Amino acid sequence: MKGKNRKLIRPLVCFLLLTALLPAIPVCVADDYRGRGKHFDKHGGRGGDGVPGNLLGRGHDDGNETTGQIVAWSLAAANLTVALSLLLKGVKKFAPLGAGAQNTLSQLNSMQKKYLMRFHYILNPLILLLAILHWSLSRCKSTALPEWGLVTMGAIVVLGIVLKLKLCPQDFLKNVYKLHTQPVLFLILISMLVIGHLSMD
Repeated sequence: MKGKNRKLIRPLVCFLLLTALLPAIPVCVADDYRGRGKHFDKHGGRGGDGVPGNLLGRGHDDGNETTGQIVAWSLAAANLTVALSLLLKGVKKFAPLGAGAQNTLSQLNSMQKKYLMRFHYILNPLILLLAILHWSLSRCKSTALPEWGLVTMGAIVVLGIVLKLKLCPQDFLKNVYKLHTQPVLFLILISMLVIGHLSMD
């Protein structure tokens, strides 16, 4: 039982940490991008016609910082209810609480879902469209990871729409739910976006 609990705790902690850190990613990447651009331009390296890019491509990159920050903050806000739900469930399951405290956490989780889940449903498809706009306004020749991240994000959103509107048979919906709520898929998405943006020139 203890081994099973440990397996559940790790994805929960990773999800909460990544959700909390997600809004800071564009700011850090932008600062790093500006600093490296000045350094390499001054010394005749990357940033102009210098050394080719890295990872999966090559060339000069130009990201649209405004839309990138909007996407990051919106993504964190839209999925806040999921993070809260996982946190409350984790505390309820693993903390040594009495029956009254557990009942209070269940009611709190139900209440926050009632008021916040609607934003999760509405905002995520809109954020996907905004992410596509961000991609179209940016130029990334150094790596294809942001594009793969966008595709993965699109797949997660489509699965959520299928789940919400029940666009497939009931038996298949169970598998859609498992895939849509899979923490590993979310970790892969965040990893591709973070590594991809850090790999940009």
